[in-house]
Amino acid sequence: MASDSKAFSLIMLIFYAILLYFIFADKNMIAMYMMGIGMFVEALVNCVCTFQSKTK
Repeated sequence: MASDSKAFSLIMLIFYAILLYFIFADKNMIAMYMMGIGMFVEALVNCVCTFQSKTK
């Protein structure tokens, strides 16, 4: 991931821990929605960081 943000990394860790709970609790549809949202958010952050101006 191109993001160097510690806060974003911590949020995603908590998000995926909750996702793991839903998988083990056999809540498969909620887990699938969360997987889709998580992958989209990570791809969006990666895309924004990649195309962001490198001159600061």
